[in-house]
Amino acid sequence: FYKRYFLQTNQLIYQLGEVSDVGVNLHVPGVPLPAHEAVHLLLESQFLTIIIDSMNTMTTVFRKTITVIAILALMEPQVSQGVSQAVSCDAAVQTYVCLPANYSSMDLPLPKEANLILIEIHISDVLVIDDRDFSITYSLYFNVQWREPRLHINTGFFQDRMESPPTEETLTPVDLNLIKDLWVPNVFIYNLKTFKVIDVLSRLAGLWVSPNKDVMYSQASQITFICPMIFNYFPLDTQVCKFQVGSYSYNMEKMIFAVSQLGYAHTSSKSTDRSIVLDYDIQISPLEEDDKVFVGGPLGNYSLAGFEMILKRHVSHYIITYYLPSGLFVAVSWISFLIPPDIVPGRMALLITLFLVLVNIFNTVTTNTPKAEGLTAIEAWMLACILFVFGALIEYAAILFKKQKYVSGQHRVNLKIVCKENYKYEVQEKSPANQAVTMQQLAEEYWRIDKFFLISFPI
Repeated sequence: FYKRYFLQTNQLIYQLGEVSDVGVNLHVPGVPLPAHEAVHLLLESQFLTIIIDSMNTMTTVFRKTITVIAILALMEPQVSQGVSQAVSCDAAVQTYVCLPANYSSMDLPLPKEANLILIEIHISDVLVIDDRDFSITYSLYFNVQWREPRLHINTGFFQDRMESPPTEETLTPVDLNLIKDLWVPNVFIYNLKTFKVIDVLSRLAGLWVSPNKDVMYSQASQITFICPMIFNYFPLDTQVCKFQVGSYSYNMEKMIFAVSQLGYAHTSSKSTDRSIVLDYDIQISPLEEDDKVFVGGPLGNYSLAGFEMILKRHVSHYIITYYLPSGLFVAVSWISFLIPPDIVPGRMALLITLFLVLVNIFNTVTTNTPKAEGLTAIEAWMLACILFVFGALIEYAAILFKKQKYVSGQHRVNLKIVCKENYKYEVQEKSPANQAVTMQQLAEEYWRIDKFFLISFPI
């Protein structure tokens, strides 16, 4: 506005030319005025003109804005109460599957009786069994099915999509956007750690309906849940993990859960192709009756559904890697009882080497073994092996000590002080003459000790 004012003012002064107070008069309607008063009057009138033009322009813009807002308000689609226009039965364009205008996704489908929720679990693969994290990760197709009597389905919907007449339980896919307006059970997975829905180009999920108004929602997902594991008998342990699904807020009076299908969803006829290589043999079985109810105290009892995953560990790997080598090392240590005690370097080197090797294996076992309340089975085995070799060392040390004591006794000098003719004399006594016989007896005694331990250790 000001820019326009100054431009027009400068143009007016330029048109008037050089003006003085007395030399020039301008003829304003009927009254001659001095030049400076005429210029002042013209500037004021020009300023008012610009203000009026600007106000007219603003009024025009405001009117156009109001008009656009009114047009947009008229063009905005009318939304039905409770559901979107696309799936409403009162919409201008009717669809085969629709919802009434008064439908509410916050109300139970059957408010006066228990709603049956069927769970289908098709396990694709058990991916990870983490002993340290106490968790199991597997991929599956997780399906949830319930009855929705408020759903309106056109009779020609199934006939146009099937060649043969459909049954009451035949499921037909519908658009996935319908799930945004439908009531969905608040499914709660106990001991859940992560739930990941698999995406490719879009989310891998689907929605199906049947002629008796059953709705099934399916998702391809990866689930990681916590399994309390006890490793006191590791690696001879068997773990039982319970996967339980229920409602978070509705007890058994309003919602009941049940498993309709359970098993592996494998595409190959060979059972070995349905799982990757793991440390366990996996068996899946239904839940026990006691595990199908969660006691919530004053909130009531909650219905549960799911399965038990029985994990039996493969022992062959641990037998070949730990049990067999350590057992052979202990058996080799027993051979040291056949080595004569006089061969100190050979017998001592053998036992010390076996002892250090077993200690190294024990350190490896404790590093790779999952934590338990006490000692695991493999740790107890390794400690027993170490004690056997240590016992052989102690036995040989006892023999060496006894031999050294005997040798020192044979070389001991017996001195006597004898007084004769007022003089004192030190007299040395001679050792016994049967030293060879004593050494033979001692060798036989050492052999008897070694033979005793050679027989008693394996027993």
